Amino acid sequence: MNHHFGRAARIVAAFAVGLAAGFTLQPGAARAGSVTFDFGSMVANGRSDAITGVLGTNAQSFTNEGVTLSADAYHLSDSPGLAIGGWVTQKHGTFTGGESGLGASSSATGSDPDWEVAKGTYLLLDNRAALSAGYAPTSISIGSLQAGETATISAYSGAFSTSSLDLTKLTVLATLTNPGSGGVVQSVNNLPADPFFVVTETGSGNVTVGAEILSRQTVAAPEPASMALLATGLIGLGMARRRRRA
Repeated sequence: MNHHFGRAARIVAAFAVGLAAGFTLQPGAARAGSVTFDFGSMVANGRSDAITGVLGTNAQSFTNEGVTLSADAYHLSDSPGLAIGGWVTQKHGTFTGGESGLGASSSATGSDPDWEVAKGTYLLLDNRAALSAGYAPTSISIGSLQAGETATISAYSGAFSTSSLDLTKLTVLATLTNPGSGGVVQSVNNLPADPFFVVTETGSGNVTVGAEILSRQTVAAPEPASMALLATGLIGLGMARRRRRA
């Protein structure tokens, strides 16, 4: 019995020493990196055009560095607390004074300011694919916040559907305003790792979602020293048992 235990302990010790010497990940190492979705310049998947002011459909998806992010649009219905599917819009940087980003429309035809998110329309950012790939949202920027405009960013906890949005399931995370003059870009940072965010205009104007940044989630690697300590403990246990039997 002691012979077999001592042999097992020596095997575990050799494994731990080899692991400590040749472990490929450093203790606590994290996968670094981030991906920026610049909606003012990106072209949605499945479309080859890059013209200004493209009126899309519900929904659009974007891929950057192997990470995919989707957007859906909704507008108020006659039922209280319910928005129904609309059209995702996209304004490139050369459109109307350089304003750019994603918007939402209740109509398949329109022109500025119908390209943007207005009161009564909602743009949903779908992060599920990115989260599955190990990327979590960290920042959303509003790209065309003019004087007096207000953008509200909320988390959405309701059931997902491209045809409807349960407005009672929105939890406000941040409200961005421009009390001054001229257009500014404002961002909300340190976002929770939620699958859905919804942007709407709660003031009197129209806004676009300029960008979303996602960062790789930190995954700590086990420390080789832990394995070495385990092996040491097993060896010590074996020696103690051998002394007692002796």
